[in-house]
This record gives sequence, structure tokens and C-alpha cells, in this order.
Amino acid sequence: MIIVELISGLGNQLFQYAAGRALSLRKNTTLKIDRTWFDLEIEKQTPRSYGMAPYCADVKFAEAAEIRLFLQPDITSLKGKIATKLDSMKPYYKRSVYKEPHFHFDPNFTKASSNAYLIGYWQSEKYFADYADVIRKDLQFKLPLEGLNQQWAELITASNAISLHVRRSDMVNNPEVVKTHGSCGLDYYLEAAKLVSDGESNPVFFIFSDDPEWCKENLKLDWPVHYIDNNQGEHAYIDMQLMSMCKHHVTANSSFSWWGAWLNPSTSKKVICPKRWFADNSKDTSDLIPATWTRI
Repeated sequence: MIIVELISGLGNQLFQYAAGRALSLRKNTTLKIDRTWFDLEIEKQTPRSYGMAPYCADVKFAEAAEIRLFLQPDITSLKGKIATKLDSMKPYYKRSVYKEPHFHFDPNFTKASSNAYLIGYWQSEKYFADYADVIRKDLQFKLPLEGLNQQWAELITASNAISLHVRRSDMVNNPEVVKTHGSCGLDYYLEAAKLVSDGESNPVFFIFSDDPEWCKENLKLDWPVHYIDNNQGEHAYIDMQLMSMCKHHVTANSSFSWWGAWLNPSTSKKVICPKRWFADNSKDTSDLIPATWTRI
């Protein structure tokens, strides 16, 4: 059995699910989700909710007793002490609790035990590229679009649609998030818009943002623009669904728009991403962006 811990925002949860799902398929075993993180109140963290419900994935939740077997092993009996000691002597990727050793792709991932608890973000397509078709099928959206969102979908499919994602909120207002991430500046979006539209016939931009008013006031593009501003809060995942229907993409330094672009299965799509993903440059992001995408 593989148990993967889900934490943080929706994009991060999808990375964690995808890595766990791929490993469970490699090991021919069951995948279960530990979602207990969402019941915690963590100081300085942006409040998050479990977000996998809108997707078609057949999610199984780990029971408390199953989680304890990994995270709180028996060290009271001699047998338990020996088992725990032997586990600690294994390579980190063979241990019953497999903690992501660094941000970039860990090539030892495929060597993990078939009975493991995964802790990490696993933010690289390389963890699940071999099972991309399965992951895309799992992450199809359950419910059909309705009302205004159905109108957006019709407009997107009828045009040479380019999604452009601007994430601000916590990235400009939460000091801890600002210190770690920061937000992409206008220069990035203007350059990315020119690059992604180069050679395109009649491009139409669809702007997705948690701060649409800022985009309307500050982001001036030379092409037709539509602002998607009706999917806030618990319906924000619909923005990802609409993003994935666009032909090309400009992402923020955000796993949310990473997935909006990745869930578009087209092999001819253009995806423009920021070269600088984190404000502090302490993480190696060389494996974060698929090879066919462009970083500027």
C-alpha cells in the first residue's frame, strides 16, 4: 500500500496525488490518501481545503490506524524496536516513510518500497510521466459546466484561446508567502503574451486571476481579452478546468496554472512559464517545467 500525504493548495495536491498514483501503479499496489493536514490550523499558512472531490479519480482515504502504522511505529515491543531499527538503516527511498529529499526530481523514486508513506511536494512531471494518460483520465472533471462557465467554455473552444493566469492575493499580501514565492511582474506577462501569440492567428486571451480588478486596471494587452472572474472560493477549480480547454497558456509561478496547462493534452500547445519560480532562489526548479514548455 502507498499512502501519500496531501497538503497545501489544489495544484500541490494534484502533484502529490499524481506521484502517489504513479508509484502505486509501478508497484501494483493500492493508493490511499492522508488528508488529515486539512484539519490542522497552521500559523502563517494560507488556509487551504481538500480539493480532489471535483475530479474523477477514485480516491481512497487512509484510515487513522493505517497512518499510525507508518508515522507512529511500535517501539514498545522488542519486535517493534528491531523493525524500526532495520527500517532506519535502509536507504531513505526504501524506508516505510519516504520523505522527498529535495525539490528537484529524485531518480530514486521508482525504487521506493511497495509499502510506503510519501511526504513531499513531488513537483515534477518526471514522477508520473510514464502514466500521463492515466493521470489525465483520473483528473478529468466530474461535473459538466453550467451557466456562465458553459458560455466561457463555448467561447474558448470557438477561438484561438490563450489562458493567462495572474496569482496575487497571498503572494502579495502574506509576508511569509511573499518571502518564499513573490508574484510575477507586469513585464513578465507582457513579454509572455507577445511570445505565446507570435505566429498565432487571431489570438484571444482569457485572464484567470484571484485579483481580476488589478488585472483590468494594470494588464494592458494588444489582443482581445476576456476576464474570468466568477469562480472564486470553492469553485476556483473551474478556472483550472477552463484553462485546460485553451489552446495555449501563460502560467504564473503557481502550481494551479501549471496544472491548467498540463491538463491540456494537445502536443502542439505553447506554454510560457516564469524562469523564476521562487523569490529566494533556494530551490532547484530545473525539473519543475516540462521540456516542451518555455521559461522566460
